[in-house]
Amino acid sequence: MSVSTQILTNKTVLVTEPVAEVQTAAIGFWFRAGSRYERPGERGVTHFAEHLLFKGTDTRRAFDIASSFDRIGGYINAFTERENVCVYCVVPAVHVQTALDILCDMTERSVFDPEEVERERAVIESEIISSQDDAEEAALDAASEAVWPNHPVSASISGSVKDVEKLTRDQVYRWYRERFASGALTVCLAGNIDAASAARRLETLSVRSEPPADDIGLVVSAPEWKRGVVFQEAPFRQTQFFAQFPLPVPFDERQYYSWAILNALAGDTMSSRLFQKLREESGFCYNVYSFTTFYADAGCWCAYASSAKRYGLRLVKTLFRELRALREQGFTEDEVTAAKEHLCGEEIISSEDMEYRMKRLARNYTYGFPQRSTADVVDCIRSITAEELSAALRILCDFDRAALLVYGPRVTERMKGQLVAASEIVQSDSDR
Repeated sequence: MSVSTQILTNKTVLVTEPVAEVQTAAIGFWFRAGSRYERPGERGVTHFAEHLLFKGTDTRRAFDIASSFDRIGGYINAFTERENVCVYCVVPAVHVQTALDILCDMTERSVFDPEEVERERAVIESEIISSQDDAEEAALDAASEAVWPNHPVSASISGSVKDVEKLTRDQVYRWYRERFASGALTVCLAGNIDAASAARRLETLSVRSEPPADDIGLVVSAPEWKRGVVFQEAPFRQTQFFAQFPLPVPFDERQYYSWAILNALAGDTMSSRLFQKLREESGFCYNVYSFTTFYADAGCWCAYASSAKRYGLRLVKTLFRELRALREQGFTEDEVTAAKEHLCGEEIISSEDMEYRMKRLARNYTYGFPQRSTADVVDCIRSITAEELSAALRILCDFDRAALLVYGPRVTERMKGQLVAASEIVQSDSDR
């Protein structure tokens, strides 16, 4: 593998990973245009603009964009995050130049036709309602708000239906021109590609620039972590529990993989402690897992489970007993070996997928990690020491800063007290 990172004359960052033995390629255009940077009064504008990228350019109709990929067996998609937007595609390698042409066209020459804007507004409103009807998806936004309250990093990415109703075509188009057509852009390609040819095509894009921070709110203060227990009533039958712990940023590559190993042995696999205790041995829940979340200035590790209301108290007792045992007693050598090999196997399997490789390039570039081959990543994971894991664990399970969100059916005051006692979480003064 020979990963190349270059800054083109128009300030586009190009990261490429040629993989000669495959016949496909993945291309990702990564814009620093996440929802946390939106202006007051324009909540949801980034997600709206992302949708409209697919609705026609100066030279292509929306149908032309879709059919161009359908006819070659490829696909194109996009997603909006809180700090980035990615428009990406996977195509047979012989069609890379065509795919690049289309993505460049969408990046600079989308027209945002007023009729398309109104049609897509209705589509987005349906998407928002659908996500609100999904208990787990709705709860994830609430979990962020619980620990980073009143901050853009925890606000809904798509905004509310009312937010979307208020946005004008001119507001969305202005955001597109600032953040997509001329804003900071990183392009990542992985697969059977010609890096030099891709660079020549991307050089035709406009010069990229970072809009003034005071104009678009690019520089946002770091969110302040809030510990304690939060109860939020929601119209769902199951109760969802989010045990959350802050993680420091920035971090280096070895810290990242140390947390990944601990996450795997704690809750990210079927043989993990939480899955075994809460589901297999106790039967308290169907869904149980753990995950990490990272932003430029904040991070979080979360252990999640959902259950019928009658099991909630026993679930919380067991959950926090296991988390405290992990913190106080550590982990066995067998657990660490199993977790490492799980991650190594995932990496090897995923490396067969060019979309995964493209996203790995973007992740490593964003975090400032070395661009490694799959074999080097595997070696790095296996080389993490017990001492590094112990240090990572002290950060991962810091109960002095722990938070718990209880999301679902109404909880009586008596039960609230029992759940707080079961978690043994120190409440913030504002929660007392």
